[in-house]
Amino acid sequence: MSTTRPRSQARETRERTRAQIIEAATELVRERSYAELNVGELMARAGIGRTLFYRHFDDLGDLLIRANRKPLQEMFEAQAALAELASDTEGAGDAARAAIELSVAAYRRHGPLLRAIAEAAPGDPRIAEGYAAFRARYDALVAEALRAHARRSLADPDETAIALVRLNESYLLDAFGREPRVAEKAAVQTLAEIWDAVIRG
Repeated sequence: MSTTRPRSQARETRERTRAQIIEAATELVRERSYAELNVGELMARAGIGRTLFYRHFDDLGDLLIRANRKPLQEMFEAQAALAELASDTEGAGDAARAAIELSVAAYRRHGPLLRAIAEAAPGDPRIAEGYAAFRARYDALVAEALRAHARRSLADPDETAIALVRLNESYLLDAFGREPRVAEKAAVQTLAEIWDAVIRG
């Protein structure tokens, strides 16, 4: 008798349970800060026994890392657009806007989860390490783009890049980290104007 089918069903059940927990966490971070989350309330929201949490996740930080895989993938796509900006000698403005549009769309869809990552990073070394690496990659891509396209001399392109990235992050977390408080189009236009002013002078 084959054990493939029972194993397949068990895997599907585990994946379904994990997805329920992640969905409950996603709902809760729309309502409160990461610091206010607790396993008991999370599992009650998911409609699953509390003890099952630890069969799927090490702790809330582990849950948050797994829940943010899709949002972070979308942010990596925005970073890829920035890499294109750095190599595009003609359409710097269009490439910058495309990267901004991808970032704004990711924050609009996943703002509360991205906000929770930002809140959790100072107290969780695993999250802090990943968050720092993500930021460093973004900073480097923006600095490279500024060196390639800024029409005026910048005193320190690396620091200008860090300032732009932190401005984006802070603005988008504020705009979309709870319930959206601005329209996506307005957010894109606002950031595009700032980036354009820096790039074109």
